[in-house]
Order: sequence, then structure tokens, then C-alpha cells
Amino acid sequence: MFRRPDFLWVDGREVGFVAASREPCPVCGHPTGDCVGDLPAPERIAGFNQIESLVAEQTFLVEEDIFEERQITPFTKAKVLKYPAGKHIPLQEARNLGLA
Repeated sequence: MFRRPDFLWVDGREVGFVAASREPCPVCGHPTGDCVGDLPAPERIAGFNQIESLVAEQTFLVEEDIFEERQITPFTKAKVLKYPAGKHIPLQEARNLGLA
């Protein structure tokens, strides 16, 4: 199922990685080894959003630019960049925006 490791040079060190060989899965028999399974995606990720006392310390990574509409004059609105993609925002703010 896995082929021999390939190597890359990272920061002056040789680092090995293993990629899927695209052969049939020995467990489920999927022809390309892309096992899907019958179970739905997990609702919780270990260590994320489970301990309420740590919610204030946790952050959320914004994947797309988030804009906010602001009233400039009674007849004019403008879109202002609130959070650029790649920024970490507090978890509570992400919940308020409907992201988490």
C-alpha cells in the first residue's frame, strides 16, 4: 500500500516522507486506496473546543477574506476588509461570525 520513502532537504536535513502508492486497499478493497468508509465526519476534533475554560485562549484560522459593510453616508455603503485570509482570530469572534 505504501512505497519506499522519498527524501527532501529541509533546513539542511534530509527528511523522509511516504506517499500512497495508489494500489488497492488491503482492508476494504477500494481500487485506488482512497478509503471512504461509512461513518460521518467527526463532530469534534480532539483538543479543540472541548474545555470551556480554554475557549478564551483558542484561536480560529480565517481561510477567506472577511468583509464588513459600513454605512458611509445615508445612501452609501462600503465593504471594508475586517479579517484577511490567514489571520488568527479569537474563537468567540469566529462563533459570532458563524465560522465555528
